Amino acid sequence: MDKSPVANSGENIPNLSNFVYIYDIPRMEKKRLAALLEINNKWYELGEKQMGYSSAELDSTQRCCQRNNRSPAEDLLDKWGNYNHTITELFVVLSREKLYNCMELIKRYVEPRYHVLIKHSHSSPTAGMGTYAGADGNNNPEIVNGNRLPPAGQAMDGGAKQKVPANAGTPEAAKNESNPSNSKDDSPFANELADLSSLIPKISYAELTAATDNWSERNILGKGGFGTVYRGIFKHTYMAIKKIDYSKVKTSEAERIQLQQSFNELRFLNSCRHDNIVPLYGYSLEKEPCLVYQFMPGGSLDKCLFARRPASPLTWKERMNIARGTAKGLQYLHTFGEKPFIHGDIKPGNILLNEYKQPRIGDFGLTRQGAQQDVAMVVSCVYGTRPYIPKDFFDRRELSTKVDVYSFGVVLYEIGTGLRAWDERRTYKHLKDYIGQAVTDRVDVSELMDKSPPSDPDGLLSSYKLLMVGHMCTTDDPKQRLDMVSVMRYLDS
Repeated sequence: MDKSPVANSGENIPNLSNFVYIYDIPRMEKKRLAALLEINNKWYELGEKQMGYSSAELDSTQRCCQRNNRSPAEDLLDKWGNYNHTITELFVVLSREKLYNCMELIKRYVEPRYHVLIKHSHSSPTAGMGTYAGADGNNNPEIVNGNRLPPAGQAMDGGAKQKVPANAGTPEAAKNESNPSNSKDDSPFANELADLSSLIPKISYAELTAATDNWSERNILGKGGFGTVYRGIFKHTYMAIKKIDYSKVKTSEAERIQLQQSFNELRFLNSCRHDNIVPLYGYSLEKEPCLVYQFMPGGSLDKCLFARRPASPLTWKERMNIARGTAKGLQYLHTFGEKPFIHGDIKPGNILLNEYKQPRIGDFGLTRQGAQQDVAMVVSCVYGTRPYIPKDFFDRRELSTKVDVYSFGVVLYEIGTGLRAWDERRTYKHLKDYIGQAVTDRVDVSELMDKSPPSDPDGLLSSYKLLMVGHMCTTDDPKQRLDMVSVMRYLDS
């Protein structure tokens, strides 16, 4: 489909249906937006304050881009875009940082009702960003202030997954900003929570504050778009405590979405008790929603596979055990009830390991119940992490357990090769395409397998099995993909 703007009443007005997600933006226009964000390192502040990235992650991005002569701002946009963030969401977070000149660049890709977020004030903190040096070195105010140009970028792993709500930053949303606790006091989930409170221990916010040493930074395990996960000691036991940070949630609608995701986790984790699913110990909704889980000292599979300096590479035996255990957890989700539970965000970052490297699936905020007999159902919104989403879900919004199967297949590729699902430096950027081409070229498995594990006579067979099952999980036709029961049998055989 042609995404070039179409003429309308003498103006270049794009067809908004063609420009929804950040990665829909033309490459050169993304570069112009990145150039503006690099003035005074505004990209760094945007990533840290609004996109949920830590300073360590942003410092690493900056160093990597310096070595490879890449734009760190463009890399940030790429990474955030991989989480299916929309241009409207980018427009909203830019408004929160008062980056009005950046907003001018992309406003033609945003519905006109959001244009009121641009404050035309030359005394704003970003007034110094009002001129943009074009490729010819001359300041071109038309590029900055006019509608002639659009905007920004694409993809990442470790930042915000959640959508910025559609009314974020709008006048109607502003009514709620002065009282961020309204939605908790009148929670639409009050009845359900009352039912669950008899099944899941309710822990006071004060106890959780004490358990985390007043939410100390040294206890932070990870950060997301609207919240932070802390390690804490409660009743002489290590816990992982996810806290929604309302300083990052500016509207009652965004707060409602976070409560919905927190309630999702409460509901599904209470229903699904399995050795390969992270157990929920308790919750609190007094000030900011908090979910309390078992602490997993082995960290995430993502860190074990891709950390710059891992303590020791995973052995092939550990890799196979992680694949089998995750498959068992997923098949349980898909089969234990009359209707399947679809996790919706299977990736290495959501597969957590205990001290013995046994896996448990975590983060059920995007979990949904499927249709009976697992018939694909059309949903209103695509969610998850872009490299792990199949085309049938991304393009047609058809949701079934085969979405999880595809995601798990990509994870199997990562376990077998030690390569990330998406890498801008590869010719075939998506790992599925990289493996697909290797199959076409009849590349030997010994060339594809991860070389970092200790020598193991079963390593080649393990890698072959992971890649073979991954290949059967990631077919373009969802009907041709394995179900998770079959996946488990293949991995066990």
